[in-house]
Amino acid sequence: MPLNVRLLMTRLLSTEDRRLATKRSVVGQSRGNCLRRSRAGWYAPAFFLLASCALASAAHASYGQMRLDGIGFILAFLLTVAYGLIVDVALLARIFRYRAALVGGLIVALVVIFLLLVFAASPNERAGFFKGAPGGASLVVLLMTSAVFLPFIVIAPLAQYRAMRQGLRWPGWVTIWMALQVALLPGFLVLANTEEHFWKREYAAGQAVGREARAGGLGVIRESAEQQHERIWGTGWAYPWHQEHPSGYFPRRSGWIAGLAKGVNDSALIAANEPLSEPDRAVLRTLIERHFARYAIPNINAKLIWDALEPGNFSMELAPHGLNEQGVVNEEVIPLLLERLEDHVEARLCPGGRMTDADRAMLSQLVLAKVSSYEESKKRELRIELEAKNLEREMSEAPLPYRLIWTAANALGNMYAGQDVRVPDWSSYPQRVERLCRGPE
Repeated sequence: MPLNVRLLMTRLLSTEDRRLATKRSVVGQSRGNCLRRSRAGWYAPAFFLLASCALASAAHASYGQMRLDGIGFILAFLLTVAYGLIVDVALLARIFRYRAALVGGLIVALVVIFLLLVFAASPNERAGFFKGAPGGASLVVLLMTSAVFLPFIVIAPLAQYRAMRQGLRWPGWVTIWMALQVALLPGFLVLANTEEHFWKREYAAGQAVGREARAGGLGVIRESAEQQHERIWGTGWAYPWHQEHPSGYFPRRSGWIAGLAKGVNDSALIAANEPLSEPDRAVLRTLIERHFARYAIPNINAKLIWDALEPGNFSMELAPHGLNEQGVVNEEVIPLLLERLEDHVEARLCPGGRMTDADRAMLSQLVLAKVSSYEESKKRELRIELEAKNLEREMSEAPLPYRLIWTAANALGNMYAGQDVRVPDWSSYPQRVERLCRGPE
């Protein structure tokens, strides 16, 4: 090859090598810049996703007329806790030393706080979240969790950014604040255990007051019930104000009110045959409407009906709108009324020693309706027992893993099922009604 040609090719190759070297250098620098930027920018999709979730929690609007009040408040609350945990992870990874991460984190934190406040300001959302009046475990959990998480998701990122910029050590109070978040769950478990103790104590106090009920003294009991303040969940302290519950919701279950209802229901005043005075009857109705509506008080209901019964007007008290309409006497009250009729009927309700035909017919119709329901319930019970036996026989022949799962499921079901609820035997009640007050023909 001629010399001049070789020199020309050498120059071309050297030029190409320099161009490739320059290209590699530029590419290497750009890759280095990208890597450095990625360390500060990989979190952007995460923050974007979390912001999307925050906005999605606001889009829980009803579908047609179907709206679950409180679901937005619950989602916003859970979102607050979730973002607080994400901030914990970001702090441990020291992500908030970058300004872009700090700005993005603060924006998401403000959105989360804004959503929580918006839903908390809605009366419907509050009613659904608290299931009635604010109080109980829901209020304590909400306030304690918000007090720990809401300031943290704003202050902690700022503290880390400032410390990293100034070359300072990790702020110790941030670590303590993170540990406080972890301590919330065992703290709530402790409060749940202490709640049972305080609830039983106030239940016993209310029951003692109810058992001492006397004629003419029910007004004092009503005033005591009206003045009761709801106890702070898990503690022995009470709120300094009365908890108002919106329409459509029962008041929160109170240990003192539950004990009072039980005590009055079992008191000698209610068990006595002498009729209550009209003021006492009015007080009892007020207590039932405002405080006792959600508790089992069959003796009180039976006493109010018993005192109002008069010869010939059984239908007005037992089934004022008909046997198949609203207002018919409860099946828990019928056995108690029948016992009173057997013991004391001749004193008031049998003029001339004999019950009127209309009153006996009404009692018979009520009892026969319950007998029919009882027979249907017994058939269902027998059918369920037969199906259970067939299933047990089939599972005894199944492979071992299926038998173990079935045994565990049965054990868990028995653990939470409580006592068996048996249908009362109404088969003898028609004969008891027929024997009532059979005086001279």
